[in-house]
Amino acid sequence: MFIVLVLFVGLYAVLSTAIIRQLEDERFTYRENFVWAVFQIQRQYFIIQRDIEAAFGRSRLDQDALEEVMLEYEILVSRVFLLRDGEGFRVLLSVPEVAASLEVLQRRIEEIDRAVAAANGPRSKLEELYRLLDPMDEPLQQAVVRTTNFVSVYNAENIRTVKWHIELLTYLFFVGVVAMAVLGGFMIRQRQRVFAADIAAQKARQEQEVIEEAADYAKMHALGTLAGGVAHEINTPAQYIQNNLEFLSDSFSGLVDAVRRQQLDPSAKIDFDQDKIDFLVQEVPLAIDESIQGLERIAEIVRGIRKFAHPANDAIELISITEEIDTAVTLTRNQVKHVADLEVDIRSNVTDVNGRRNHLSQALINLIVNASQAIRETDQRRGRIELSVTSDDDNVYIRLRDNGSGVPEELRDRIFDYFFTTKERGVGTGQGLPICRKLIQDDFGGDLTLSSDYIDGAEFVIRLPIANPSYSTQPVNGAMQGPGDLNALLR
Repeated sequence: MFIVLVLFVGLYAVLSTAIIRQLEDERFTYRENFVWAVFQIQRQYFIIQRDIEAAFGRSRLDQDALEEVMLEYEILVSRVFLLRDGEGFRVLLSVPEVAASLEVLQRRIEEIDRAVAAANGPRSKLEELYRLLDPMDEPLQQAVVRTTNFVSVYNAENIRTVKWHIELLTYLFFVGVVAMAVLGGFMIRQRQRVFAADIAAQKARQEQEVIEEAADYAKMHALGTLAGGVAHEINTPAQYIQNNLEFLSDSFSGLVDAVRRQQLDPSAKIDFDQDKIDFLVQEVPLAIDESIQGLERIAEIVRGIRKFAHPANDAIELISITEEIDTAVTLTRNQVKHVADLEVDIRSNVTDVNGRRNHLSQALINLIVNASQAIRETDQRRGRIELSVTSDDDNVYIRLRDNGSGVPEELRDRIFDYFFTTKERGVGTGQGLPICRKLIQDDFGGDLTLSSDYIDGAEFVIRLPIANPSYSTQPVNGAMQGPGDLNALLR
């Protein structure tokens, strides 16, 4: 815009200079005293006549007297030719009457030149000059009158032209001032917009940092909420692993004692009846398999905690929905199993989306925990939580519904507001749902909504755009590959 302003100022300067130059030209033409020039010719005519008459009155007419008169005559001729050929007199010659008078004077001068050249002696030359000058009086008088009339008319027209040019320059000046003011205001507005955009970008960065910090806090809060259940989930397999190891230790000790007694007394028999041997053959492999399964279960829980608690990567990458559901189900198992049955149904061939790792599982954990708490509030013996995955051409939909207390109609518009909660102090912070919604919107380009047509409890829908085919990912070791593994985990 600064360049446009400079160009406009330059254009205004050029136009102003052109108009001023035109006014100067008009001023020279307008102020050129045509009447004065014609009067000078007439005056010179009278001077020549006077000098000739004075020369005739002398007792002796010599060459010096002739030269004085001829000098005055040459001045007359030069003024006539100047009026005819002068640059400033072209406007005057555009008047036919004035041009005709000058043409008569020019012919008379040519006749005088021929006659004077043909005469002999100073007196004869002066007589011819005097005789031929006399008829020039009338053309000179006509030239003076016609020039005076023309100048009067021309002056009036020229004054109007000058006035119009001055008005044009004035209007152009005001237009320039207004245009510069508008352009200046526009430039200031543009600067304000750039400044506002910078402030908005800085504010957005600050808000994003606050949201990320709040998301980390919500994640840690969720881990704190799930800590007791996770500890119980680890303690259960650890307990039967311990029992199996104690059984194996006792059985192994009995075998070792029997073998040692037989080594000390080769004639002695090993004190093991067939029933005990059959029991060990059957139970020892089962104890070992059960212990291995318990260790795998503990490793699975630890992997889920590690994945969930690991800081999220800022990069957008290909995320497996089944892996995120795997983590959420693993960490909420103990929270759910005492109040509801959790069913997972994946009916979508598309299980990959673009987003940030762990943020989807964080949202699912929050929704599952909320569902279990809503079911607990109803005091029903056994609730139901359904997690289904479907898709269409553009999006993947994760629906989580429960048959708990639901969301009252008057609170549906407020549940995604920050710091709004209906739970008791210490149970809810009012940040879970709004943070989860923000994560889904910002990190996946999707949305988290509450269904309005589900009346048997509450149904939350996570909409995720289908992943870009240019992304690729490989499942991590131990992660579930599909609904079969999920249902096996739930069992």
